[in-house]
Amino acid sequence: MVRRKLQGVTIIEFTIVSTALLLLVMGVLQVGHYVYSLQVVNDMTRVAARLATVCHVSDKDDIPTLALQDNAPSDFTANNLTVEYLDSDGQVISGTLTNDDVFTTIRYVRARVVNYDYQFSGLLNFLGDSGVLTIPQYETTLPNENLGIFADTSTTDC
Repeated sequence: MVRRKLQGVTIIEFTIVSTALLLLVMGVLQVGHYVYSLQVVNDMTRVAARLATVCHVSDKDDIPTLALQDNAPSDFTANNLTVEYLDSDGQVISGTLTNDDVFTTIRYVRARVVNYDYQFSGLLNFLGDSGVLTIPQYETTLPNENLGIFADTSTTDC
């Protein structure tokens, strides 16, 4: 009779311990996915900056779409990537980029993430503002290379 009562206690203990362990494992998995997503977003800035250094400046609007990866977070779009051309002082160049006077002042290309917040789902919805966390301002800046112009003065598409 004592043995039967102990079996009931064992089931209750197992349920409590297994629930706690399952919650812990699920939390670790969600945090791991968050870190992976941050790495993917950071890599997309690197790819966009690289494309912008070798593609012609007239392709500037197409580069974010080309840099978007299949494994990007589900709510990340090409609108969350921006490409900017910088002068030797690191200031954003304005004006018509294909104009020769403006084109020759381009020294750097910067790709960065704008207006993107990561949304946790399920277990970690209590973090941030209902599970929404603002990610760090990822950006990649590279020196210009050929910007789509080759030695024979022809241009190439991306």
